[in-house]
Amino acid sequence: MALLACGKAEQEPAVQLRLDLDHTDNASVLKIYDLSTQLGGELLRPLTSFSADSTGSFLVSMDTVQSGFYGLQVNDKTYTTVYLYDGVDMTVSGDPMKSKELTFSGNGAGEALFHQNFETLSTQTLGAIVEEDDASFVRKLDSAYQSGIKQINAADSLNSEFISNEKALLNARRALYTSYYPRARQRLLQSEVEITLPDSVLSYTSSAIALADEGLLIPEYRRVMDNLNQTAFNQVMNEYSEAHPDEDWGMSKYIQMRMDYILEEEDEALKDYLLAKLTLDAISYYGDDAVALVYDTYREKYPDSQFKAYLEAVNKKWEALAKGKPAKEVEGTAPDGEKVKLSDFEGKVVYLDTWATWCGPCRGEFPAAKVLKEEYKAQDDIVFMYASIDSDKEAWEKFLKNDPEFKGVHLFVDGAWQSELCNDYMIRAIPRYILIDKNGNIANAKAPRPSSGEDIRNEINALL
Repeated sequence: MALLACGKAEQEPAVQLRLDLDHTDNASVLKIYDLSTQLGGELLRPLTSFSADSTGSFLVSMDTVQSGFYGLQVNDKTYTTVYLYDGVDMTVSGDPMKSKELTFSGNGAGEALFHQNFETLSTQTLGAIVEEDDASFVRKLDSAYQSGIKQINAADSLNSEFISNEKALLNARRALYTSYYPRARQRLLQSEVEITLPDSVLSYTSSAIALADEGLLIPEYRRVMDNLNQTAFNQVMNEYSEAHPDEDWGMSKYIQMRMDYILEEEDEALKDYLLAKLTLDAISYYGDDAVALVYDTYREKYPDSQFKAYLEAVNKKWEALAKGKPAKEVEGTAPDGEKVKLSDFEGKVVYLDTWATWCGPCRGEFPAAKVLKEEYKAQDDIVFMYASIDSDKEAWEKFLKNDPEFKGVHLFVDGAWQSELCNDYMIRAIPRYILIDKNGNIANAKAPRPSSGEDIRNEINALL
């Protein structure tokens, strides 16, 4: 008598990926990030990671996946965005440092290619549109939007949720154009007369907000919505300042008003993101008082936010840069080719200025920086150090050669934004100023600018 039995069918993986990439070997590592949980430019807390095989390729298998946008990052370098959903079986080939040139094949390739190439109303054409008069702007904006809708509708064979995401993105881009045009056009014309667009056009922002549930999965959509909210708030703040000319403004006042403005948004998911982004900005740029004000409010209002873990990770990294923590080494090349290190100046106060030749705000601080340094020329126990994160060393050398009065300790740091300086000190925007005490410890990782007047002088004097 034969005994028959049925075993449980083996479940197919939700996602299968093969990555045949240039410049990888068997020591390479692939990290996959859920982009819906990321807030800033730095990717934190990967969803999973994979090691390359003996040929340097990656074979990825994921049993479950939430439909959405994911970042594929090899060896902690530039990441590639792909859309993953149950049923993706795709091969990715090419140079991971040139994401626009990657090739995709298999199930899921259509979504990856569409998102990669969908540039209708991208920010690349923002500058050109201000050349148009009001009526022409509206016509061209609507024509471009309709063209984008046709592109999306023609891709109806792609994942339906993905299609909804792309429509939300297109609406956000259209809203950004309507926000940018009046101010940019007015500056171009050098006119004091405000440019007002029709109400039907101004309503494009509301249309974009209405699609927040679909759009917030996309990093670009989130950035656009933050830009729109910030721009609208700036107008409110300017009007308030004009109405209260004698009121003393401080960072706490600014943060409180921005929080109140964000909380007026009707969409809860959008409020969650905007408040999380404000919290990230406070942690990264505004100082401890601002962090305490906004972070506590955010955690109380959105204790289960998808951005909670990201903010906790960022905050933990900043704790290593708190006052009294040992300053991490900074190393670079001086104009004469000699190596220069921060530790060379132990026993002295160091005011570290991180900059680049292409950075307008950085260069704008130099007149004040020269005055500041001149005031302390008799002090032997303070060093003014200027660390360039230019990617073009010749541009840095030329800049210094053309400004021989720009004295101080200059060094060129290899790696630009990927340098150890930027990574160790959480530098995501420049200029950035760091004060280090005589013991080689951090005094202020977000020190005042040279143009801050008594603020920076008081901090320096307290260390001498």
